[in-house]
Amino acid sequence: MSEIIITTLDPQRRHDAAGIVRDAFWDLYRPGCLEHLIFHLAPAAPEYLPGLELAAEGDGELLGVGLATTASVISTDGTATAVSYLGPLAVTPGRQRAGVGGALLRELLRRSAALGLPGAFLYGDPGYYRRFGFTDAAKWAVTTPDGANFAAFQGVELRPGALDGISGRLVESSIFEVTTDQADVFDAGFPPREKHVTDTQF
Repeated sequence: MSEIIITTLDPQRRHDAAGIVRDAFWDLYRPGCLEHLIFHLAPAAPEYLPGLELAAEGDGELLGVGLATTASVISTDGTATAVSYLGPLAVTPGRQRAGVGGALLRELLRRSAALGLPGAFLYGDPGYYRRFGFTDAAKWAVTTPDGANFAAFQGVELRPGALDGISGRLVESSIFEVTTDQADVFDAGFPPREKHVTDTQF
């Protein structure tokens, strides 16, 4: 494959980008997916970060896309600290395991750090994200909104010691609260596809 070029996503290609997210996540965590609608809604969200909606291209082809929005770590005294929240991150199925996702992720982290955000958090496979410095968010006593911790909920400091003293519940953008019915309406703009139950789903 030719060189992977990472750029800010051209808004004219947002529908194509949502299609890549749809292909990558379809039937992965639930029958069908919600992630492509989340990606589509992001620019209208208050937590949207201009310049952190990325495209990976090679030979003029859109290979993958990645998104970072802001989330807040809410401490027990109500103090809110803005952090980077990564996802969806998707690579077209035929180009996975070729370095595209890693290139997108590294650039999302670099741009998040350039904005002065202290850390980045995500939900994902620890075996994959560990190589980029992610570790269990419990290291900083940062939990999910309902106070939970588990291996897939991970964070990374964007500069040494930047998350020291920051703890609490991580609350992400309301765009992540979309419903299956809303996603089904959005799906009407894509080629029909059957939903299946698989053993990777929650």
